[in-house]
Amino acid sequence: MGKIGKFFGNPGSRPSVSQRAPMAGENHAAAPAPGKKTENDDVATLEWSSDESSVGEMGDVNITKKGQITTSHGFTGLEKDLSDRTLDKVVRYAGTQIVFFLMWVVLVIWIVIGIVYKAPENWQVVMQDGQSLQCYFWDTLLMRQQLNSAHEHINVCALLRSRIKTFKTLSLNRPSSLGSEKSQNGAAAASYEVDSSFHPGDGDLPIESWYDRLSTHAGKIIGSLPAIIIFWIGIFVWIGCGALPLSTGNTPPFTGKLEGSNPEYKKFSDLWQLCINTATAVTLLICTMFLQNIRARHDKYITKLLSAVFDVDIEIEEHLRSECGDFTTPNEIITIHKIERSAGEKMIDWYADVIGTGIGICIAIAAVGAWIGVGSTMHWNSNWWLIIGTYTGLIGFLDGFVLRQVYFRIVSHEQDNYSAVAQDDAELFEVLGIHCPDELFVDHESKAKKTVSFKISDFINRICSSQWSVLVSVIIILALIIIASVLHWSTTGQLIANTPTMIIEEFFLIVLIQAHNWADKRRRVDISTLYARRCLLRSHFKGKQIE
Repeated sequence: MGKIGKFFGNPGSRPSVSQRAPMAGENHAAAPAPGKKTENDDVATLEWSSDESSVGEMGDVNITKKGQITTSHGFTGLEKDLSDRTLDKVVRYAGTQIVFFLMWVVLVIWIVIGIVYKAPENWQVVMQDGQSLQCYFWDTLLMRQQLNSAHEHINVCALLRSRIKTFKTLSLNRPSSLGSEKSQNGAAAASYEVDSSFHPGDGDLPIESWYDRLSTHAGKIIGSLPAIIIFWIGIFVWIGCGALPLSTGNTPPFTGKLEGSNPEYKKFSDLWQLCINTATAVTLLICTMFLQNIRARHDKYITKLLSAVFDVDIEIEEHLRSECGDFTTPNEIITIHKIERSAGEKMIDWYADVIGTGIGICIAIAAVGAWIGVGSTMHWNSNWWLIIGTYTGLIGFLDGFVLRQVYFRIVSHEQDNYSAVAQDDAELFEVLGIHCPDELFVDHESKAKKTVSFKISDFINRICSSQWSVLVSVIIILALIIIASVLHWSTTGQLIANTPTMIIEEFFLIVLIQAHNWADKRRRVDISTLYARRCLLRSHFKGKQIE
C-alpha cells in the first residue's frame, strides 16, 4: 500500500481507526451534505479529513450508488495510490459475469483439444499450470477483497457509532414539549415499515439473474458438509485406484509388464497422479469463480443497504439538530482500537499484505518470465511444463492456509464491531423509551442450528483457521521440496509436490466457501436489522414511514 518503502517499514500493520460522522443540518444546506446522495452525484461522502480530525483518523470513506465503498487509506493505514485503486478495480471486475463466461470458454476449448488429441500428458499439465496460475492470482484478489472489506466495515461502524452518540445527546436536549411526545411516538413507531428491497432477518442475497441463482446454489452445495464428505470419499477411491497398473508411456523394449527399469505398466504411476491433479485443477477453477461472484454480490448488496442506513441517519440527525437548534456541535470521534495479535499472527498478516497488495503478483510475473526463459534450455519438455505449476501450486497452497486464518480473525473482529453498534442502539432505545421488536436485535449464537452437521463443520473450520495450521502448511511445503529435490525435480518428483498440495488446497477452498456462506449471511442479517432499527427510530422522531 502506498510507497513501497513505507509499506516495508510498516509490514502487517493494522492500526486503530478513528472516525467522526459528518455533521448534517443547516450548515450544509448550501451544498450537498457529506453522506447525502444527490441526483447528479454518483458518490456520497460519509467522512472527510479535517483539521478537527484526531490523530490516526483514516481519511475519506465514500459510498457510491453502484454499491461500492471506497476509502482514501488502505488496511495498513497508508494512503492509497494509483496502483492500489487499479487493483481494487480488478478485484471488483473479477466477480463479473464476463470473467465467468471467459473461464467457461477456456474450459470448453481445453476439453475439445483433449478430445481431438486424445488427452496427451501435456494436455493435462497445461490445465494444471493454467489453474495453478489462476488460483495464484485469484488468491491475491480474494485476499485483497477480504482485507478491504474488513477495513471498510471498521470505518463504517465507527461512523455509525459516532452518529448514535449524537442522537443520544440531542434526544436528551430536546425541548420538553417535544420530549413529552415520546410515549405517543414510541407507540406509533412500532408500526414502522422498511424498503421492500431489504428484508430484515432473512439474510438471503437478492437474485438478479440466472447466473446469480447458479452461483448461490453452487456456493451452498460446495460449501456444505456433504460436499466435504464426498470430496474425501473421492480422494480415497483415487488412492485405491493407484493399485491398478496403468501405462507408463515408456518406449519399448520393455523390461517387463511391471518389473525392471522400463516397465510397460506401473502402479501409482505418473498418469495416476496426473488424473487427480487435473480433476482438482478443474474444480478449483470453477469454485474460485463462484466464490468471487458470491463475494462481489454480497459486498454490493451490503453497500447499498448501508447507503440506505446512512440516508436515514442523516435525516434523523437533521431533524434532531433542527429541533434543538444545534448546528455547531460536531459529532463525536469514535476510535476502534486495533486488536491484539500474537507474533505468529503478525507474521501471517505481513504475508497477507504481500499477497493483497499485488507484490505477490509481481513476484509471480518474474517467475513466469524466468520459466519461459529456461524453456529452450530444457527443450520445452514435460518437466519444464510442470515447473511453473509446481511453483505456483506450492505458493498457492500456503496462500490457502493464510486466507482461511486471516478470514477467521476478520469475521470475529467484524462481529464484535457490529455487536457494539447494536449495543449502542439498544442503549439509545432505552433512553428514548422505545420498545424495539426482538427480531431487530439478533442473537446469532442462540439462533444457530446446533445440528451434528453444523458442529462438525464448525469444528473443521476452527481447526483449519488456526495459526498453527499455517505453520503446518510451511512444514509440508519444505518436506515436499526436499522430496522433489531428492528425485532431482523429475516429473515424478514434481507431481509428488503438486498432488497433495492441490488436494488440500481444494479442501481448504470448500471450507473457505462454507465459512464465507456463514459469515456473509450473518452480516446481511446484522445490517438489514440495523436498517430496520433506523426506520423505527425515524418513525419515533418524525412519525414518517418509508412507502
